[in-house]
Amino acid sequence: MIAYHLVPAAAWDAAPLNGPFHPASLETEGFVHLTHRMPDLVDVANVLYRDEPGAHLVLTIALDRLRAPWRYDGDERFPHVYGPLDRTAITQVRPMKRDAAGAFLGMDRTDGRGAPDVQGMPDPG
Repeated sequence: MIAYHLVPAAAWDAAPLNGPFHPASLETEGFVHLTHRMPDLVDVANVLYRDEPGAHLVLTIALDRLRAPWRYDGDERFPHVYGPLDRTAITQVRPMKRDAAGAFLGMDRTDGRGAPDVQGMPDPG
């Protein structure tokens, strides 16, 4: 099962390569926010990070490759990881596109099948 995490490109670039990635929310909230659906990631990004300048990246996380525990704390679209993200669990890093006004935009699958959502997850809308 996969999930996505949005991270400022500067934070990713500054992280040491020889260990797991420690997103800022791990320190401030005690867990890492993820989502299974790209539309949810875009919605959250536009609500919380639209005014944050700079490039952002989408990390694709294979949950079964994480050593840290993860669970749903309510909504099953949003898993929380209670530890750092192992580099071996990060299967893809892609830039998150934005429009001229700073709004985050969705992205297509790299295999051309459309939006990168997890099959079988309910559509909340």
